Parts: sequence; C-alpha cells; structure tokens
Amino acid sequence: MTKEKLKIEIAQLKKDIYSDDWETSRDSACRLGKIGGDEGIDFLISLLASDDHSLINIAAIALRDNKVNRAVYPLLKSIFKKENFNYNGTLVYALEELDCSTKLVEIFKILFYHSYESQISANHILNKQIFAFTRNDLLKIKKMWDDIKLHPEKSSDSDSEEVRRVRQSAVDGFMGYLKPKVKKTNKK
Repeated sequence: MTKEKLKIEIAQLKKDIYSDDWETSRDSACRLGKIGGDEGIDFLISLLASDDHSLINIAAIALRDNKVNRAVYPLLKSIFKKENFNYNGTLVYALEELDCSTKLVEIFKILFYHSYESQISANHILNKQIFAFTRNDLLKIKKMWDDIKLHPEKSSDSDSEEVRRVRQSAVDGFMGYLKPKVKKTNKK
C-alpha cells in the first residue's frame, strides 16, 4: 500500500470510528490500531478522554486487541475518572492484555472499590501477571483492605460472599511478602 493510500485509509478509519453502527466503529478502531502507527494509537488513546462511553469502550478494546502497553496509564486515568465509574468494566478488561506490572496498588483499588465486572478483570490481572512492588505498595493495599473490612459500605458489592472471598485471596497472596524472612540455622 502506498503512503498516500495508507493516509487516506487512516483518515477514513478515524471517521468511521464515529459511526452509529457499533461494529463498524469497533472494526475501524481495531484496524486503525493495526495500520495507523503512532498516529492511529495516539488517536485511540485520545478517545479515552471522551465523554462518549461507547467511543471510550471501542478505543479500549482496540488498544487491548493491539496490545498497546503505553495505553496503561491513559486507561487507568479513564477508569478512575468519576464520570466513568459505572462504565469502566471494558476499560479494566482492556488492561488484562497489557503490562500492569508496576500498577499493583491501582489494580487493588479497582478490586476493592469498583463494580463487579471491573473486579473480575482486576482479579484476572492479579492472577495472570507478575508485579514489581515495594513494601510501601503492600502497606497501602493492606491499609485499603483493613479500611474496607471496617467500612464495607465504601466498597461496591460488599454483600457478596464470592467477592469477599476473591478479595481476601488476592490480599493474602500478596501480604505473604510482608512477613519477615526467618533465617534457618544449622544446629547440631
């Protein structure tokens, strides 16, 4: 494909993302992510700041499908945006295929405070990915968890036994790193 044809196709894909037909919009976003280079990816990332939840979701799916790791921070920013709180399940789902290895505290915030759909994806991320974290990160998570146990009303789905069990399991899995290591001695 010539540069001129590619430029025309990218412009058309950007236009088609705004289609009233969801499949056309989704397919255009995914194709833009594949062929649009940095321009296409930057455009998709910019859609995460939109007020249109359909566009945000379409961009998130395209970023997931194209495994755009530089979209982690913009996705998290959109997830934690107050206006998106009830509409962020797809955004968290998008993170499942991206490298969240330095975002342990943020993933736990989603697990603790967001909707059931978001919690499922957050738990999937915690179980699937390997994280780099500090003792301070673990202490922040422990503090959030202790606060939720004292004030369950701060968390969504607080009445669900399944959610409590999943959260407790995730917390237990990471809090083991806070325990001091015991040195073994060779006594005879």
